Amino acid sequence: MAEVEVEQQVQQLLSISTKCTSRGLYNSAKWAAELATAIVKNTGTAPNSAPSDSEEDETPADKVKLVLGKTFFDLRQYDRTAHSLEESQCHRAVFLANYSRYLAGEMRKEDEEADPLHPMDKSAAVNEELKTIRVRLEERDRVKKLDGFGHYLLGLVYKAQKLKQLAIDQFISAANKEPLHWGAWQELANLAEERPFFQNLEKLKLPDHWMYKFFKAYVALELHLTDDALELYTELAEAYPTSNYLVGQVAVARYNRREFDDAEDLFHQLRKNDPYRLDNVDTYSNILYVKEQKPELSYLAHEACRIDQYRVETCCVIGNYYSLKGRHEKAVEYFRRALKLDRNYLAAWTLMGHEYVELKNTPAAIEAYRRAVDVNPRDYRAWYGLGQTYELLKMPMYSLYYYRQAQKQRPNDSRMWSALAQTYKELNQWRDAAKCYERCCQLNENDPANLHGLGLIYLTKLEPNDPDKAAYFFKKAIDLTVDAEESDVTLEAYQFLAEYYKGKEKLEEAEKYAMRLMNVGGKYKEAAKLLLKDIEGLKIPADKPLDLPPPSTSPTPTWF
Repeated sequence: MAEVEVEQQVQQLLSISTKCTSRGLYNSAKWAAELATAIVKNTGTAPNSAPSDSEEDETPADKVKLVLGKTFFDLRQYDRTAHSLEESQCHRAVFLANYSRYLAGEMRKEDEEADPLHPMDKSAAVNEELKTIRVRLEERDRVKKLDGFGHYLLGLVYKAQKLKQLAIDQFISAANKEPLHWGAWQELANLAEERPFFQNLEKLKLPDHWMYKFFKAYVALELHLTDDALELYTELAEAYPTSNYLVGQVAVARYNRREFDDAEDLFHQLRKNDPYRLDNVDTYSNILYVKEQKPELSYLAHEACRIDQYRVETCCVIGNYYSLKGRHEKAVEYFRRALKLDRNYLAAWTLMGHEYVELKNTPAAIEAYRRAVDVNPRDYRAWYGLGQTYELLKMPMYSLYYYRQAQKQRPNDSRMWSALAQTYKELNQWRDAAKCYERCCQLNENDPANLHGLGLIYLTKLEPNDPDKAAYFFKKAIDLTVDAEESDVTLEAYQFLAEYYKGKEKLEEAEKYAMRLMNVGGKYKEAAKLLLKDIEGLKIPADKPLDLPPPSTSPTPTWF
């Protein structure tokens, strides 16, 4: 990238950051400013002047009112913000007034709702300001007086009213008019619920802008298209090697692929680059939890609490720490605390569901998982958790539905297929169970449990008179567990193969598997003794006389 292009790109990012800050869109402002800083750090090229915070359509009177309105906004006095900017018609004032109405309505809605964590909370509270905002923004849209931020806000209104396609259209318009506004791209990506959305991105009327690749990678990651996401983020990382955002996204992608060591290394790098950054730290805590690294998770929890104890990510880290210690009630307390801070915090709903399962509180677990699905239908962990919970309740038809939803989100995850196979077995749908096990074996060739399950189905249900297929799968399963601890599954396979090879008159193979059973006790050792006795009998040719001792020639003793 030429030096002039770099300077221009940094200038554009700082300009959009300033615009977003002046409108109270702090996350988008932070995203742009961080990327600009990464570019300057990497290239050493910085703009000569800072962007102005005034815009072309603003009169001197508008600027004075905007200063007062923004002051009220920063103090979270949203109704006063809207009232103070009521008469101003410049783009920034219109946005800030209507966005303040939107936030005020959200606050009142939350006050009217019952406890959102209570399983019986079915409050129908709505944001009463949505209708007013929609009318005002649609009127400006009809006369072509709506800027990119206005389209973004109208998209939020449509999204809140469950008008998905209208929301998508507005976010596309917002991205076209303000292509550097990351919030518009992010909201558009969050409306992508199925994988065809990613495949049809080229059909959307999106701007031909370098921001498009960031958006495409984000969509791929959200839809669990991890390979595509990693490829795109790798390309972006070459252009922006010092971007902490990209390091964090690649770490999340590695986590989704269950490459925990690589993901942990990236999070270490991220914390070294920016030790006070809490974004994605909840995912980092999940990795430490899975790897059972208690000291590291304890240190992370203390650090997060020291930085900001009122961040949802901090509550999540602490909840994971207590969960790893087996204090599940305390973990639930911190996940509930996270939800009081942000009712749409997905990780807390899902993790709280896991904790309720551990506490054997299945109604609460089901409610938590369902709330997670309401927040994000793409969350395969919540779907999978629902399947597991209904499996515990011995309701396989329900389990089947939820496992199917999880598999739809993660079609290349062998765990989803394995769960489906188990459920089909419960329903006596053996052919479907076999298909799921076969898919498991394609995705994960090193899991002997799936091979054993497949062999057992062929042996007992599908082809009981033709044991060859069962023997093939059992042998593959055993080959993978030669050095592993012998379980009941492995011992059953040994016994079957010993009998199978005995029937095929491959006595050496039969003896090999029978001898393995002699190292264990119980019924398997007794079965092995009988098998070895039969094998020894089969080794003697039928026409060979028995090797008996010669008769004694000594006289019969007389005892009386």
